[in-house]
Amino acid sequence: MKIEISDYNGTKVFGISGDIDMNSSPELRRELLDLVVRKVPVLLVDFKGVSYIDSSGIATFVEGLKGMMPYGGRLKFFGIPQGIREIFSFSKLDRVFEIYPSIEDAFNR
Repeated sequence: MKIEISDYNGTKVFGISGDIDMNSSPELRRELLDLVVRKVPVLLVDFKGVSYIDSSGIATFVEGLKGMMPYGGRLKFFGIPQGIREIFSFSKLDRVFEIYPSIEDAFNR
């Protein structure tokens, strides 16, 4: 897994590529929670390079979302490949997370 943090019109973008699993989740957690501790108001998460995610990766994002709620932060996903999107749909997490087709949609809503 590779993580790249960038900026899109003043908003943080958390780009991920590769597999998100038990081996990579600790790094994902460190990077994500670092932004949560800094109270980033909106975090756009780019999934387009993600090839696999397991329950530890999903749990990490749930933890990040819970950490953002007290200060009104928003965690927005975009570019989720169809196979991974099905995991979010099957587990009903597409009702918990804000999921958008593109970075533009995520940024503008």
